[in-house]
Amino acid sequence: MRSPIRLLLGLVPLFLIAAGPHIDLPGSVESEPVQNAGPRVMTVYEWMAILRAPATPAGFQAPAGPRVGWPLQGVLTQPYGCTGFELERPAASCPSGFHTGIDIARPQGTPIRAAAAGFAYPFTDDQRYGNHVIIQQQGGLSTVYGHMIRFGVSWGQQVRAGDLIGWVGSTGNSTGPHLHFEVRYGGTPYDPMQYLDGSPADPYPLPEGWPGSPPDDGLGRR
Repeated sequence: MRSPIRLLLGLVPLFLIAAGPHIDLPGSVESEPVQNAGPRVMTVYEWMAILRAPATPAGFQAPAGPRVGWPLQGVLTQPYGCTGFELERPAASCPSGFHTGIDIARPQGTPIRAAAAGFAYPFTDDQRYGNHVIIQQQGGLSTVYGHMIRFGVSWGQQVRAGDLIGWVGSTGNSTGPHLHFEVRYGGTPYDPMQYLDGSPADPYPLPEGWPGSPPDDGLGRR
């Protein structure tokens, strides 16, 4: 049988450990769930704010007459604005869905023409616009051409009104071959019909330096 002194000496280290500071070993504390760190997808608006556009002179005044032309002739199947179509994204004023452009139905492979002169940029987007082209124009306007089957322009290509830029398709969020056509001023969508029919007044002054990249390049755009 052990003596009381030897027993106490054996218990001393245990008392010292119990009285010492608590140390969390790796993996001993449940960590916060790790969020999916996939690539960030920039919106159409964000791209329009940085893509090169034709120079806009100081005191620029929009010319008389339509500022954009029809990119193709076809059947207008969906107008701009509120819609009950379940695939459209909801908005505060349109909880059932808001359509940011007009849809023009034509058979797949129908040529699509630039609605105005500017610099063209092709994109792919499986979730929304499919294969689409953004054309940056003078004076803060941009036009968007969605759901193409194939592109007819390269990145940053200068185009004139009427130039071939692609062909009708049904890529992205689409239920059949058609062209989704948008007109945006300062990145905000407006009813294309008013620009096709005439030359409305600009709704607000453009942001200073539009379009231009932020000085700190916070989104890693270049």
